[in-house]
Amino acid sequence: MRKIVEHIAGACRAGEPLVLVAVAESKDSTPRKAGTLMLVSADGLACGTIGGGALEAHGIACARRLLGGKAHRFESMGLEERLGMVCGGSASLLYVPICGGSAAWAKVASELLRCFEQRTPAYLALSCCDELPRSGEGVALLDADGALLAGDGSAPGDRVRGQKRRCIAGGWLMLPVPLPVRAVVFGGGHVGSATVSALSRVGFSCTLFDCRPEFANAGKSHGAQQVVVGDYSDIAASLTLDERDYVIIMTHSHRHDFAVLEQVLRQPLAYVGFMGSRRKIATARERMLEAGIPESALDAVHMPIGLDIKAETPEEIAVSIAAECILHRATR
Repeated sequence: MRKIVEHIAGACRAGEPLVLVAVAESKDSTPRKAGTLMLVSADGLACGTIGGGALEAHGIACARRLLGGKAHRFESMGLEERLGMVCGGSASLLYVPICGGSAAWAKVASELLRCFEQRTPAYLALSCCDELPRSGEGVALLDADGALLAGDGSAPGDRVRGQKRRCIAGGWLMLPVPLPVRAVVFGGGHVGSATVSALSRVGFSCTLFDCRPEFANAGKSHGAQQVVVGDYSDIAASLTLDERDYVIIMTHSHRHDFAVLEQVLRQPLAYVGFMGSRRKIATARERMLEAGIPESALDAVHMPIGLDIKAETPEEIAVSIAAECILHRATR
């Protein structure tokens, strides 16, 4: 969603009309599930995807006809009957025109970018009604309690309180804003750099941590949003972790690996992965137990890190790690 929001913000400044297309509902087999977005301009697909193929082509054609207008459109269809897609599912598409230079959308986009930066939970609300209220353009940004942050004040904020998933309520499509998941990679060597690159391409916000300035290099890390030169024995002096973070440990020294592992296991985290051989992992468990780390915390560590795809090269190992992190993120 972030790239879509950045594109909307730029288009609002440039006065370029767009249409946001959302998969509002999906049933059975569909190219993408409900909540997926794409952005259409006069030239066609501008950003995002609802799965490609016939459904996306249909959505782009319909969206281009709505450019420059204001009325939203809600369309439901069986994919086989309407588009000849033998997958047999059904989907509902919501088309939301964005007027060039829209002040409401510019404010919503600005607030959304702030939410991404600060990892603040929020909901994007889009009206499913053709006739829009005079009070706004059928778009609003709500905080986790339903309070209005920007946009149309007629959005039913009380309907999102306590909701964790996409829903249609009171004629509005409510989409939880997908906040970036931070992956902190300890170690900027061959595998660490490749891992940052792989994770950044699949939606993780990557931080690279290394004690060696020549390895803590933004250019080498291929996608790190933050690079930290710090002391492996005192992570907290230069970096704060929280329960939403993914931690990946692959420094250039077993001593440093053990030091990082002990520190991160003394606080709740979303995911901890540790790279090493069977013997190294066995040694790590022994040292952590001696240091007072509970066995339950050790059992939750992904070690060896990554899905078993018989990876050997740094790039292959990075793919296996990224795959495991994607799976974990999707099933939390």
